[in-house]
Amino acid sequence: MKKRQQKVRLIRAAIQLIFFITAPSLFSTAFAGIKSVFLAIGGQQSVTWNSFLNITALLLILTILFGRHFCGYACAFGTLGDALYELTAFVRARFFGKKKRQGYPEKWVHRLQKVKYLILAFLLFSCVTGFYSSLQGMSPWDVFSMVTAGKLPKTAYLVGTVLLILIMVGMCTQERFFCQFLCPMGAVFAMMPVIPGALFKRNRPNCAPKCTLCKKRCPAHLDIDGDTAHSGECICCHACTAACPRQNIHMGEINTIK
Repeated sequence: MKKRQQKVRLIRAAIQLIFFITAPSLFSTAFAGIKSVFLAIGGQQSVTWNSFLNITALLLILTILFGRHFCGYACAFGTLGDALYELTAFVRARFFGKKKRQGYPEKWVHRLQKVKYLILAFLLFSCVTGFYSSLQGMSPWDVFSMVTAGKLPKTAYLVGTVLLILIMVGMCTQERFFCQFLCPMGAVFAMMPVIPGALFKRNRPNCAPKCTLCKKRCPAHLDIDGDTAHSGECICCHACTAACPRQNIHMGEINTIK
């Protein structure tokens, strides 16, 4: 089982690295499309299609068809979070003898997951009311986009830089800290309807008695039922499939769920 987990982790890391190098701005570009719509509404202008909305529409369609695989494999911000978390786990195990994966209690994870919806609502409201212009320089993902483009953020982005540093600290303490708790685009993805065949499922009668390895390994503490109240929080990292000792977790085949 450990070999299977390592294989899944290595494959995922390789895909993440490719996207991190070739397309680090996909996240910010997708959200820019949504912002452009609400900025136009706030300015009482007609909403026109633009290049940002091309990326937004593509990612939303892919999410509906295949789940949040963009979050799990292609988002550069998520990749940064994974790298920092795994580095922290290595340091804890190597130098402090703490091999247990660090993270927040389940009830706090589920509560904090709601924060990103508030952030999304605030940002969209600020676009409609015209307040968004006052937030320039405060965006941590704008600062991240500058850094990945090889540019140092200017002093006007001091607040955004500080917020990015604080987020990176949080990434060290909880797997997918930003994605789960703070990402406005993650909130959009979580609200998208996903076709049943793209949800993770398990055949409960085939599960080992009292086995909860899939839930323990899931960064979002999800039950693998395919239709839970928190299913939108699944980032499709496939950690649950790799952790299952009976390889009982899969996508599709709804009729196997009992």
